[in-house]
Amino acid sequence: MKTHVPVSVSPFFVGMAALCLVSGPMWRFGAALGFAALHELGHLAAMAVFHTKAGKICLTAAGMRIERPPGLRTGFVQETAIAMAGPAVSLLLAGLFYLLPVPPELCYINLGFGLFNLLPVRQLDGGRALYFLLCGHVSEAAAHRLVMITSLACLFLAALGAALLCLRRGFSLSLIIAVVYLAAGC
Repeated sequence: MKTHVPVSVSPFFVGMAALCLVSGPMWRFGAALGFAALHELGHLAAMAVFHTKAGKICLTAAGMRIERPPGLRTGFVQETAIAMAGPAVSLLLAGLFYLLPVPPELCYINLGFGLFNLLPVRQLDGGRALYFLLCGHVSEAAAHRLVMITSLACLFLAALGAALLCLRRGFSLSLIIAVVYLAAGC
């Protein structure tokens, strides 16, 4: 059984990390990176429970991504559980940090990761979970179309919300990056 999982680092990850470092306190970036790693470990733990494996872990401008070996798939219920494991870890951490006497940003970072990844957008965990849930009831082609329609609707609402927030509160680089990330996946 293969226990080594290769990790690749995109130059765009380094660029995004540099951008994040100059836009806020260094401890916040370190915490976010650590919490993102714990989020991905949630997926890896669920994969281990279902006896499936990761082919590669990629660090990209959009964060961390686990690539699976081609053709490897478990059942739709197991795939849904694997997709939801990352947001579950993020939301559990948010709850834990809410209860502990720690800086509230630790709660907010995890809450943001968890809720953002639950959006029913194709490249996010919520979109993957929606796809696999739909596959249990409709054809994979129909599930793909429904997820694309949902992704576009979420993108429209996110762009509209971002525009309204920017008009009311001023420019927000992180908000713009989130909307661009969603748009790139649609």
